[in-house]
Amino acid sequence: MEGGNIIRNVFGKSYKEAEQIMKDASKGALDFKSPQENTFYGKNGGKKLDEYEAKKDNTLLVTKVEGPLDDNGGKIDKPKEGEKHWFKATFNRSATKSEYKKLLWQLKINGASIPFFFDYSSIEGSTQTIQVKLPCYDMRAYAYFKSPIDKVSVEVNVKGLTFPMLVLQGTRRKGKKIIIKDGKKISSNDTAVDMLYGDYPENITGFNKLKAELYTENYNTEKQDSWYNTTSRADNATHNADYTIKKVEDFCNKSSDELFKIFKSEIEWYSKGKVETVAKKMVDRMQANSGGEFSDKDLTDAVIQHENSQAFISSIKSVIQSYLTKNNGDIQNLEITDSSNGVLYKDLVDRGVDNPKFSDKFSGLGITINDVWAYQIYITRYKKNGRSFEMGLEYIYYDHFGLDYPDIQKYDKDIFYSWFVLQHFRGYQPFITKIDIVGEFKGTF
Repeated sequence: MEGGNIIRNVFGKSYKEAEQIMKDASKGALDFKSPQENTFYGKNGGKKLDEYEAKKDNTLLVTKVEGPLDDNGGKIDKPKEGEKHWFKATFNRSATKSEYKKLLWQLKINGASIPFFFDYSSIEGSTQTIQVKLPCYDMRAYAYFKSPIDKVSVEVNVKGLTFPMLVLQGTRRKGKKIIIKDGKKISSNDTAVDMLYGDYPENITGFNKLKAELYTENYNTEKQDSWYNTTSRADNATHNADYTIKKVEDFCNKSSDELFKIFKSEIEWYSKGKVETVAKKMVDRMQANSGGEFSDKDLTDAVIQHENSQAFISSIKSVIQSYLTKNNGDIQNLEITDSSNGVLYKDLVDRGVDNPKFSDKFSGLGITINDVWAYQIYITRYKKNGRSFEMGLEYIYYDHFGLDYPDIQKYDKDIFYSWFVLQHFRGYQPFITKIDIVGEFKGTF
């Protein structure tokens, strides 16, 4: 042998006999050399010429790795960290049990290689694919027989925690109307009635429209005077609607400046201290016709100090802590990514907790906010150490600084008639009041 070549020198004659002899030059040419004739004996003169066919390489290889997959084989784009999902290896051919039992798996996480071993005894017969369940992290997953290669692997990126994370919200949405669907209250895409403005023309058409709405509202809330007085309910609804319309017409005879003067002076009766100053700012904002959102530190401070807000925040913390205890401190499933209330909402409702209400007549919170229309709760940061945790929480309240027609019947005061006419007949825009409260929460689960 010289340089990888086999050299045989034979003196005299060389003779080979066998049932079958095959010579195969797998790369180069096959040469027959003689100073005389090359003689071939066989059928058809010993000649059969055909195209060369290379030997097939039957080595079993992994050609594709896929995952993570759900139980139906669908791709999961952003799995949660640590969750187990299916990963599939596809071979270049069907493999027997003795072959695929040698299949190996490996995860590469932060540069570290972590092998996984599986027992394939539950698989019967030959197969061209193998599926296993692997935990998901930011990683690359390999399936192989000899050595893992990036070309035959799949990269996985898990869904991390992003802050602020919306974890709870009420049924109502800021600025939107509530409707009943399938017996349940849900938020619609329509503007809330108390956020409408300029929706009544200042003439008989507008007055008749309002009168019809007031009559219906009265009729639905009135009760019959006695079992035999069958017309009293309708009579009372008509009387109340007529009375309110007469008051609205009287206030429509006043100028906008006169109405704002009444609005601003009488709001002093319903507020005091710093909140009174805020209340006047809110009237000024409406007179400026700015719309949009309004926030004020003094108003936020007053809300924070109110017992109803403190009770609401305490309830929020309680349902969060209960959830952490049940879920070993894992908050990934708390995040709201759609229009739902969130997984915490049912627990909150079961405890009888509703939107914060500030029905104070003189502190100023009754006139400036009264009943919080919508709220959202965010986790702004989160850290756990063993069974201890700490998080940042943000509580956002939204209310509408605007009136709807039931308000003027309910309160029957000059301030509310002035306000209603300015908003609904003169087109001065209401606005959304935003209260943003931030805090911390620490505890154990």
